[in-house]
Amino acid sequence: MDTVYLIGMVLSGLFFGWTIGSHYTGAVMGTAFGAKLIKPRNATILIAIFVLLGATLESHNVVKTVGTGVIEAKYMTMFGAMIMMLTAALVTAANTWLKLPVSTSQLAIFSVVGAAMGMEAQVQWETTILALAITWVGTPIVGAILGFILTKGMDISVLTKFDKAKKYLLIMVCCYAAYTLGCNNTGNAVGVFFGTGAIKSKILAGFIGGIVMAIGALTWGRPLLEKVGLHIVSLDINSAVGAQLAQGITAHIAASLGYPTSMNQAMIGGIAGAGLSRGIKTINMKTMKEIVVSWFLTPLIGAIVAFVLYSLLSPLLGVK
Repeated sequence: MDTVYLIGMVLSGLFFGWTIGSHYTGAVMGTAFGAKLIKPRNATILIAIFVLLGATLESHNVVKTVGTGVIEAKYMTMFGAMIMMLTAALVTAANTWLKLPVSTSQLAIFSVVGAAMGMEAQVQWETTILALAITWVGTPIVGAILGFILTKGMDISVLTKFDKAKKYLLIMVCCYAAYTLGCNNTGNAVGVFFGTGAIKSKILAGFIGGIVMAIGALTWGRPLLEKVGLHIVSLDINSAVGAQLAQGITAHIAASLGYPTSMNQAMIGGIAGAGLSRGIKTINMKTMKEIVVSWFLTPLIGAIVAFVLYSLLSPLLGVK
């Protein structure tokens, strides 16, 4: 049965990675697409390339946090890991289908927590979870501050005189955001591979996660690309650069510390800061309310579903 659970864990983790790749296209390339600087196919290709780079080169700290930081490695079983990743994948896929941006980092962590409670494993509440909570609260705040500063910086930059240069800069900044997505979110899907010992190398785990995330962006990335680019964000080039760069920097710092955060929350913070620098409305508030509600509900749903699935299936399958 261990082999069956190993296969189930791997398939669930790869499924989650695929849904992550498809889910965040709007968050990392929506501004450039909304400004009509890039076609959907080209946008998803660039996302795929830079996600793979970020996942391979800098996802190892998040891989470690998800794999061994929330619960001790001795509690991370193949069956438990399968439940964690399957829960996260299904909830992410549902949100992508509904075109609702959500935090897959919060979802992944709370799926681990829910399953851990089902298996009566000790959760590192006072260390890892507390640090993650502080990171999640601080993400939109830091994003907003950086978005304001960077947009003001763009306004006084010599680039303001060269429209073509600004457009290329926005695409480059979006590519950086895609790279950060690889750094920040890959570990959410493949951290359990490392935690269970199925893969000994954090770099290899990141590379595998990057591959499936890239495939996700290429195969099902368009819905949220269009949702964010056409229906949520309304920015000029300068503020788009400021908001997107704020997102990338904020999430990159969090990932480098090993605390995966929400790319969507970082982006919304960056947009808010960019908007404040203009004194104008840059966000569709009706859509924003849907997103905020989803932010609060999704981690809770993830924890409940993982707990219920583990509690129901473990006695049926004779898993201790």
